[in-house]
Amino acid sequence: MKRLFALLFTKMVCSKIKIRFSNSGSYFDFNSDCIYLDPNENDCGFLRHLSQVHKCGFSNDYSLLVWSILHEIGHYYTLDFCEEDDSEIRILLAFCDGSLTEIQNAYFNLEAEWEATEWAIDFIIEHSKLCKLFSKILK
Repeated sequence: MKRLFALLFTKMVCSKIKIRFSNSGSYFDFNSDCIYLDPNENDCGFLRHLSQVHKCGFSNDYSLLVWSILHEIGHYYTLDFCEEDDSEIRILLAFCDGSLTEIQNAYFNLEAEWEATEWAIDFIIEHSKLCKLFSKILK
């Protein structure tokens, strides 16, 4: 049932995006405009980053699954003005002292990740009732 509501929410937000379910994390496939969504994914510091770095005071008011869907859709909408270069993360990670928080921040602060998250924040601000409804359903 969770998958059906995740699919419905995704299509309500952006009907052009395809969604597939995975057991290996959530990500956006830029080549096929498809979200691979792991409904049981660990947040890997994403909610902490939203709260502490993006200063999003309402990060815990919405389910991780809603945030994940919106973040991945955010990649679709911000793709045109973000340069996707995974070598940047490798350089950043090389300079981290190995603490989990620093590694997470290095990843979430990449331009493409940052912009997708900002898009998700803006969407929730503009559509808070819809997002709260689906958060309750998808928790």
